[in-house]
Formats: sequence, C-alpha cells, structure tokens
Amino acid sequence: MSEANDLDLFTGPAPSEKKEMSDEKFQEEMKKAQKAIKDLKREEGKAKANDDSLAAIIVQFLSQSENTDLFLLISRTVAQNIPSELIIAVLSLIDKRSLEEVKGLLEGGEGHPQKEGHEMVVHQKANFESLSPHHKKAIDKWIGNISEVAAKKPHRVLETAVIPGPDRILSPVLVQLSAFILRNFLLKHDFTIEFQTLRDFMQGVYVEIIKNLEVLIKEQKKLG
Repeated sequence: MSEANDLDLFTGPAPSEKKEMSDEKFQEEMKKAQKAIKDLKREEGKAKANDDSLAAIIVQFLSQSENTDLFLLISRTVAQNIPSELIIAVLSLIDKRSLEEVKGLLEGGEGHPQKEGHEMVVHQKANFESLSPHHKKAIDKWIGNISEVAAKKPHRVLETAVIPGPDRILSPVLVQLSAFILRNFLLKHDFTIEFQTLRDFMQGVYVEIIKNLEVLIKEQKKLG
C-alpha cells in the first residue's frame, strides 16, 4: 500500500524524545523501534492475504506528520506484542480510520462491555469539569471501546499489558500512549489538562479493565 512507503520518511522519534535520553539509550531505543516497525510492515504483508488491515492502519497513522511524535511509543507497544486491535482502539479517539475499524470489530459480536461507570469516572475528575458533555461522552465511548476490544482477546491482553511479577505492573508504554492520545484529543478541542493527571486517569482505567478481564477469564473457565 502507498501509506507504508511513507514510513521510510521517518528517521526516528521526535526531537523531544531524544532530549530525554542519553545518546546511547536513544540509539538502543531507535534500533528497537525500527525492528518493531519492520515487523509490523511484515505483518501487514501477511495480513493482506487475510483481508485484514490492522497493521496497515497503524502504519498509515504513523505516516501522518502530526503523529510522528508517537512513533517511539507505538513501536514499543508493537514490540511488546500488545494486540494490534487494542493499539487501534487506543488510536481511535483521534484517528477516523482506526475508529471505523473498531466499529467493524465490535459489530455483530456478542461483546463484553465494560461495567457501567465510565461516565461517572470521567465526570468525577475535577480537572475534567471544563469539558463539554459532548467531549465527555466521546471519552466515555472511547474507554468503552478499548474495554470491549480488550475483551476479544483477554488472555493475550493480560499476557502483554501486565508485566509479570509479584507486583503485576501495568505496561507503562500502553498507559503512556493512551495518555498522549487523550492529551492530543483535548488539545485539538482547545482543552489543556496536565499530562500527569491524564496519565493517572488512564492508569486507573486500565486497572479497571484488567480486573474485568480477569473476571471474564474466570467465568469462561467455569463455562468450559
């Protein structure tokens, strides 16, 4: 596809990301990022045979100049083997093609909707009070879509989004990417909220999603 060729224009993450790293760490991260995107393009080639455009959507998203600052974060999520469907669900708040794909993924399926309460979670955040009902609803719907898409592959999401160990830490990269997507959505609509607040908010969202996935898997085992 033509969009994939645009990826060759990337020389790496945005300058702001490089400032935060030493040269050695930056080079190491770049190697990982380039490998992840190369794997993604290879996956895209395989996907064509199955009429599946998930990898192509991510590549197209990255080929848009306004999204290049997310290059490193997205490549890290790919490298962690986080399902492409979940990555696309995250991007869908600011990307129309991703949103259409998410709608297609959820259409006609039995679905596993997140427990009611997204609206309450968003509305009770003091820093979100300035948002209009329309924008709050958009964020609520986005979170619900992420939850439903995650429930399509609960085992895979738990394996990749939760770092193994006694503390069961959520993937910082997934939380960080989601917070950046939310920040960009708000900026697009002239709202500014401190990034740490957005990151904490998304951390809470994923904690709830992970708990629901664990309950879902237990229920599936009982039925099995």
